[in-house]
Amino acid sequence: MLRLNGVARVYGDRTVFEDVDLEVGAGERLALIGENGSGKSTLLRLLAGLEAPDAGTVTRAGRVALLTQDADTGTGTVLDAVTPEELRAAQRAFNGASARLAEGSDEALTAFAEAEESYRLAGGYDFEVRAAGVLHGLGLDPQAQAARLSGGQTRRVMLARLLLSPADLYLLDEPTNHLDADGAAWLEGWIRASEAAFVLASHDRAFLDAAAGRTAELERGRLTVYPGAYTAAMEVKTTLREAQAREYEAYRRKREALDEERRRQASKGAVEENRRRARDNDKFLSSHKAGRAQQIHSARARAMQKQIERLDEQAAEKPFQDRRTVRLDLPATPPGPAEVLTARDLTVTRGGQAVLSGIRLDVRRGDRIALTGPNGGGKSTLLAALLGTLPHTGEVRWGQGLRLYAAGQHGEELAGLGTVGEALLDANPALTPHQLHEVAAQVQLPGPGFPLAGLSGGQRTRLSLARLSVTRAQVLVLDEPTNHLDIRAIEALEGLLLTFPGTVLLASHDRALVGRVATRVWEVGGGRVGEV
Repeated sequence: MLRLNGVARVYGDRTVFEDVDLEVGAGERLALIGENGSGKSTLLRLLAGLEAPDAGTVTRAGRVALLTQDADTGTGTVLDAVTPEELRAAQRAFNGASARLAEGSDEALTAFAEAEESYRLAGGYDFEVRAAGVLHGLGLDPQAQAARLSGGQTRRVMLARLLLSPADLYLLDEPTNHLDADGAAWLEGWIRASEAAFVLASHDRAFLDAAAGRTAELERGRLTVYPGAYTAAMEVKTTLREAQAREYEAYRRKREALDEERRRQASKGAVEENRRRARDNDKFLSSHKAGRAQQIHSARARAMQKQIERLDEQAAEKPFQDRRTVRLDLPATPPGPAEVLTARDLTVTRGGQAVLSGIRLDVRRGDRIALTGPNGGGKSTLLAALLGTLPHTGEVRWGQGLRLYAAGQHGEELAGLGTVGEALLDANPALTPHQLHEVAAQVQLPGPGFPLAGLSGGQRTRLSLARLSVTRAQVLVLDEPTNHLDIRAIEALEGLLLTFPGTVLLASHDRALVGRVATRVWEVGGGRVGEV
């Protein structure tokens, strides 16, 4: 379906990727992963033909459909928004040809037959049935007004529009964004049942494991393809990286030994003859021997240098070191009380309707609790009520002396903070000026005085992880913490949460994160909270 040979893309003086070779066969499901900013969306646009490569060739076969991260649903109903333009045109032509049948002419009959065939091929006869299934699977109302949808709903409409457009190859950019667990599971089933090929750029590890057959990773401008879905592919990558690390260490030791011997031979070759120590009748012989020795040692040093140069040409590449978490010698966090949180008859009302009603909760020290449930089910509402930032009735009691660290879906916790240093001190006021510089250096952030407004998306991600690394809070309250994180950042967050000694309340749709981190799961929906 698709072939890339030696493809490169350059913006200004920045090379996004180069020497990319890739083949996608009919019916294949390829996962595309990489850090934020690595070029995944650019590569998808290039695959779709929306951008041209700066080097290399792209060959396509069949119809290609691209889901971008931009959303535009136009006006009308959701059903109108997901109807492909090809089908709209066929419908208009069919209606016009039908109206002309009254003429009774051969020309009108021929036009009707052609229009009816185009309408059938565009899927017009069963479109509403197919659309109803897709919209139901994505939790969308066909008759809702598209202009009144939320950002997440609009994103799902764009996904539905793409899935209802006939194509041989679908290019999906973050298709599970704004999908709850049921929606993601439905999409996985739809992809598996389709005969088309897919390239799936996603940070959702559970989705990639369920839907993909191979994995391509964009990393530092290069594309590497691994066999298997995400988890299996990363196991292969880990094995290869370990072998690379062993090869690099063997090369480093051999090079050091050769370089040490080269310096020793060069030093001997540079020693000048001491003619005073030779007798008069031996001075000529002494000069000859000294000169010969210098030549031998210098020749050996040059030979060693050539060996080093040949070794460097064949050397394994130095393994990449990921710097996302902080390693500081910080004092241990006091454990705090065993009873962390108690809620009784907690009720939240909005617009006269009970969003949460009569909730009863008990949380003990060391619990890692995941809040799951459908979009709009009340997970964020529950966290806000527990934190006291949302009006409610009933009792919410936190353990005495507990320190809480809360993070919202869109970085609300950074509001009012001006610099990197202020953000770190907000997470841990006890950090010294030296530690502020050390933390910033470890995660490759600008110095403590750098303004938050000047940080890139990737730098803000590292700052968020650094704040979690240095906090001395005993309770973490995190609302969709994987929003805007790439897979490596999510895995770094996962490692932080697994080693965190305190208590975690975590609202998330990331099924892989929940499965690996949570010790308890609360299902939130229908005004209730139930433990799964």
